[in-house]
Amino acid sequence: MLFYLLLGVSAVALAVTALRKLYPTPYPGIPYNKDSARRITGDFPSLMPLIQATNEFSNSVFAVSTQKLGTPIAQVLFPAIRKPFIVLEDPREIEDIVLRRNREFDKAPTAIDGFAPMFPQASLSQYATPKLKAQKRLWADVMSAKFLHKAAAPNIHKATLELLQLWNLKASTVHKIQPFSAHEDFQNAALDAIWVAVVGEEPGVTRYEINKLRSQVAGNAKLESPPPHGLFLKEEVTYINDTIARNSSSPFPKWTLKLETYTPRYRKFRTRVSTEIGLAIRKTVERFKLLELGKLEADELDTCMMDLVLRRQVLDAKKANRPVTDPSKDQSMLDEMFVMLVGGHDSTANTLTWFARFMEAFPNTQTELRTALNASFKDKRPSVADILETDIPYLDATCEEVFRLSGVAKASLRQAVVDTEILGYKIPKGAEVLMNFHVDRTPFPVDPSKRTPGSQGAIDKYGDVFQGDAGRDLAVFEPRRWIVRNKDTGKEAFNPHALPALTFGGGYRGCVELPSEYKTTGATEKIFRHPNTSYVKVRPV
Repeated sequence: MLFYLLLGVSAVALAVTALRKLYPTPYPGIPYNKDSARRITGDFPSLMPLIQATNEFSNSVFAVSTQKLGTPIAQVLFPAIRKPFIVLEDPREIEDIVLRRNREFDKAPTAIDGFAPMFPQASLSQYATPKLKAQKRLWADVMSAKFLHKAAAPNIHKATLELLQLWNLKASTVHKIQPFSAHEDFQNAALDAIWVAVVGEEPGVTRYEINKLRSQVAGNAKLESPPPHGLFLKEEVTYINDTIARNSSSPFPKWTLKLETYTPRYRKFRTRVSTEIGLAIRKTVERFKLLELGKLEADELDTCMMDLVLRRQVLDAKKANRPVTDPSKDQSMLDEMFVMLVGGHDSTANTLTWFARFMEAFPNTQTELRTALNASFKDKRPSVADILETDIPYLDATCEEVFRLSGVAKASLRQAVVDTEILGYKIPKGAEVLMNFHVDRTPFPVDPSKRTPGSQGAIDKYGDVFQGDAGRDLAVFEPRRWIVRNKDTGKEAFNPHALPALTFGGGYRGCVELPSEYKTTGATEKIFRHPNTSYVKVRPV
């Protein structure tokens, strides 16, 4: 009898011990929800209903951790099969990590798992290694202001004029009275601009929409001109965006995305994109191979990002007197180019959609911006050079405010590659830190002595900006928080350091009042964050 009693007690003890191993294991010293630590599911019961209700993962994580606990740093607890996320909501410390602490933090495995199965050779799918540094150096100059002004700006200008032409047609015909969704139009325009900037070929998607609408207005049942070649790009970009967003929300994103790569649909995507980009690459390489060294050294030949990279590769091969390898077989180049297309297209389209949403919601800002533009360009349609060379502080401020409040790139994950600290809390090697890039609320108070020298140095240099005018009412759209006035001359200037944020350019459009059912600031977070409704009502201006 005693034997069976001891056996039963041992079994219960073993079961309890095994069960305890399933409970979350918080990192010591960092705030977390005590109730979540006492259940196997951790913070899931609080987190999942929020995600389902709002379609926003990052904001839900912040809501159940830092915001609930009232602290700039906290943990989100998961079942013991994975370690907690450390959540950080202090803008100055986040800025310091991103800009100055690269030796302590690298890409996080969770972030890489969302892209690596589909784009294993792209830079966003790799940790910091000598190979990655060489790959980034290869593409570094395509993001310089000089190159973007030369190669990207004219294409963006052309795509914008075609978008305005489409909207003018809509405003004078089929949408004289009713609002229409702007998001797809922005996607088409962004696709036209980004693809030609990357590869040098025009997709012609917006032009096709103009011709299709003209045909519809004229009463023609069928458009005579064939669909543009670029429509395949739209289909493939949509597929990739939706696939990554859908699988990234699964419990095991790495494996669900890996399984996706074995599907016929993914193979179709890879074949189509590799064929099209490969064809463009080979044509460009053959063109450069016919040139002498002197001409190859001149950057006037670079009309797109691909040109710049391939010209330098051909130049290096000729200088070394070796054959030019076929870059179309280089998977890292193919991956990098398509990620540029997907990322640039989606983020630009979403930001422009937010711009339209804010212009409708804040008509006084729209009026002030239009006044500033008209005064700067004297009521004429500006050229690319006019736009690049004219200083318009209120335009810069409006663009910065759109990016700040829209939160298109809501958050970012980093992994600690060494034992380190954030705000005085011990961060062990391997811990993943989710950082909030969306500066839309007043940060929690922080003991200055807990800050890093880099973080405190930024405050010493620019001041405690959250205590000044720029830091007030952060949930409100107010471009003037980015404007400073010279006390002596009275002249206004754009202050990019008014808040810790990144500038992202936008455009302008005259919008009139929308019906109440179209007015909402709800959003969905996929790869980037976009508004749930994107309706505009326009008139010719």
